[in-house]
Amino acid sequence: MSRRQYPCHPIPGVGVIVVSQRGLLLVRRDKDPGKGLWSIPGGGVEVGETQEIAAIREVREETGVEIELLELVSTADLVTVDSQGCIQYHYLLNHYLAVAQTLTTQAEYPWAEVNWFSPDCLPLEEMPYRIQSLLQEHMPRILGLFRAIRADPSNVSPRAKKYKSHRPLRG
Repeated sequence: MSRRQYPCHPIPGVGVIVVSQRGLLLVRRDKDPGKGLWSIPGGGVEVGETQEIAAIREVREETGVEIELLELVSTADLVTVDSQGCIQYHYLLNHYLAVAQTLTTQAEYPWAEVNWFSPDCLPLEEMPYRIQSLLQEHMPRILGLFRAIRADPSNVSPRAKKYKSHRPLRG
């Protein structure tokens, strides 16, 4: 059993909506919750790591894409209950909007899938409802960013915040 299953406390995590001139970056999840479904890249925050650094690291690890974070767009709880009524997973997730600084993808594992999807051709039938809802809620901002990047790829993030990558602190 994973250390993330049946937690004593919510686990902090991040998800990142990555936009480029190619569209939105999605990964097919290789573990529960949502195994086999397309989702935004993300994962757990490591000890000593800021949320922003975790977001950058998770996108790089899962997709090979370098990003620049723009803003925090939402916070959500992901709670999964098992057939016995016990809390199987509980994540406290912060979702960020980011622009891709590189376009070439490299999945974390040979069997993993990573792809760019046009905002009007998302695989909605193969996405968790919560991710569909997140993208729908922020679609005006996503489309505006997508159009701006396509119009001028050299100036993709004039208002972006810069976060410097570092190794997590170990205690």
